[in-house]
Amino acid sequence: MALVVEKRYVEVLLPLKLDKTLTYRLPDGVSVSIGSWVQVPLRGHPALGVVLQVRDRAPVGVNLSAIETVTAALDKPAATETEIAFWYDIADYYLCTPGEVFKAAYNAGLQRMMLHPDKPMKKRVRRGKKTPPSKEGETLECLHSLSDPQQKALFRIRTGFAAQKPVLLHGATGSGKTEIYLHLAAEQLRQGHDVLYLVPEIAVSQQLQQRIEAVFGDRLLIYHSRTTVPQRYRVIQSLRNDPLPRIVLGTRSSLFLPFRKLGLIIVDEEHDRSYKQDDTAPRYNGRDAALMLAARHKAAVLLGSATPSCEALYNVETRKFARANLPERYHGGADPAIEIIDTAQARRLGNMEGSFSRKLLKEMAATLEAGRQVLVFRSRRAYAPTVQCEACGEVVMCPHCHVALSYHRFNNTLSCHYCGYHRSFTMRCPACDEAALMERGAGTEKLEEELRAAFPDRRIERFDADTTESKQAEERMIRDFAAGKIDILVGTQMITKGFDFERLALVVIVSADSLFAVQDFRSDERAFQLLTQLMGRSGRRGEQGRIVIQTFQPDHPVLQRLLHPDPQVNPAAEMLAERKSFAYPPFVRMIAITVKDRYEGRVWNVCRLIREAAGQAGITDIAGPVAPAVDVVAGEHIAQFWIKLPRSRTSAGLKRALYERIQQIERDFKGHTTITLDVDPF
Repeated sequence: MALVVEKRYVEVLLPLKLDKTLTYRLPDGVSVSIGSWVQVPLRGHPALGVVLQVRDRAPVGVNLSAIETVTAALDKPAATETEIAFWYDIADYYLCTPGEVFKAAYNAGLQRMMLHPDKPMKKRVRRGKKTPPSKEGETLECLHSLSDPQQKALFRIRTGFAAQKPVLLHGATGSGKTEIYLHLAAEQLRQGHDVLYLVPEIAVSQQLQQRIEAVFGDRLLIYHSRTTVPQRYRVIQSLRNDPLPRIVLGTRSSLFLPFRKLGLIIVDEEHDRSYKQDDTAPRYNGRDAALMLAARHKAAVLLGSATPSCEALYNVETRKFARANLPERYHGGADPAIEIIDTAQARRLGNMEGSFSRKLLKEMAATLEAGRQVLVFRSRRAYAPTVQCEACGEVVMCPHCHVALSYHRFNNTLSCHYCGYHRSFTMRCPACDEAALMERGAGTEKLEEELRAAFPDRRIERFDADTTESKQAEERMIRDFAAGKIDILVGTQMITKGFDFERLALVVIVSADSLFAVQDFRSDERAFQLLTQLMGRSGRRGEQGRIVIQTFQPDHPVLQRLLHPDPQVNPAAEMLAERKSFAYPPFVRMIAITVKDRYEGRVWNVCRLIREAAGQAGITDIAGPVAPAVDVVAGEHIAQFWIKLPRSRTSAGLKRALYERIQQIERDFKGHTTITLDVDPF
């Protein structure tokens, strides 16, 4: 009889910034396998971990007396090989640890829920009209019939999928991309496959939810940061345990859900900046991560946009992606009429009333009299972006950041939009003590006030980060505007995202110049995308809408391109040619390195070491270090580098060599200096 050696040790991945697994001892009678969930002690506290290796002896060089014992093996379906491999794909590409990706997939709240599943959870209460649960194999009769252009686009999409390529659906705003998505999703569900439907913003998912529920009923799962921890936990449990295929509607974090039979990923508004995670590792782009996830599951990917990103168009040109076009609006109708108002000229002629030209106010009045709605866009929230002393000229700055404080009248505070510092506003200048502080500029709050004065009998509301802190407030405002209960809605970028408001006839853009005053090689592309998206919000259901743009730069190339489109000139092709001539993405890979420290001298010392490390790693194209426009945030000094790498197989090795050297620099400075690497920034 062969001798059976009981495996006594496990290598456990923890949701921490660790570049390795930790070794634990298995207690007698406990059986685990790769992917098993375990509770382990970590610095005296319980921690959630995933078993990555089971072994019969401890690793060489490990102090056996220091090895702690697994507290419990959790009775939950194991993390799949595909799920774990995806974590490592993200960590490898975006230069972070697998533990940081694990933490992104299972945040602190979900970790507690995994460790303590017996705590009672509140039952989910469905609000509004109930929808019947979908049954396996049923005909989804709520699907709308597709038009001929939609059928042709659908054929092209299926052809691309058959060639095992991601497909870019380039569809005009209002062309009916959503109906194509739903038809494809229905096909996948009938075949027993899950579907992931990604949207860039939570607010967009809330408007879509009702339409998708009408088709798929209880097959629909919602997953984003505004859902509660118990709700998110239920989604995870459903995907792990429920034999029925599901469609998940969510934001970028839903990429980390434990799909077992994923057949299709839809990335709506693929160009949108909100897909990029900026503040914590992994600093991933949801669009690109979706391609990685699909590759692991051998799933199809459909990217949709009215204004595709240069990256997506580059992949079409290089034949990595297939393409389907949907140029016509579903209900017909001409493109919106565009009018540009020269703000400087209007001021010279005395034709301005506050932030609005008199001509614009007349157009708004006419629109409202016709029973239609108005959407007003401004890229800055608050009442005023800055306050300045009229006596000495002092601009009131944040004490912790090199940035002006913004004035919020609704709560009478001066606030920093970088570190969160705020204090009560008084007229007294902190520099000269004169009561002479005055607002400068106009944010969404001030525009709302001016419009209330101009249209006192109309219902006017503001949709920005100050007014939509709660999920309920956000949902209510979208619902009311869609129902025609709000006449004028003022908002920031949040209102540009894929909403469908059938009564909206006029879109107004105030201070469009702020869209171009961004130190970013993508600024023109992003301004063009945002303006095009705003154009698409008006004039649906076959009517022609209007868009009025107030600017000090009426001759700006982006505005002229919108005003006088040339059918012989492809704006995207122009942008790609410009990127190529200056060696910018997507023709090269780029990494941004940011160094932060309380002591300015140490920042520049670390920068010197990083530049040396980049050279040792074989990297030659490096710009910086330089101090950014806002070079102190929350008391920390900041410097930045930009690294360019070729689009070739050598890039992965160069990235890894750089990452390992920078990790060592961080260890040498014992965490006093923070170094972040952002792959594919902006």
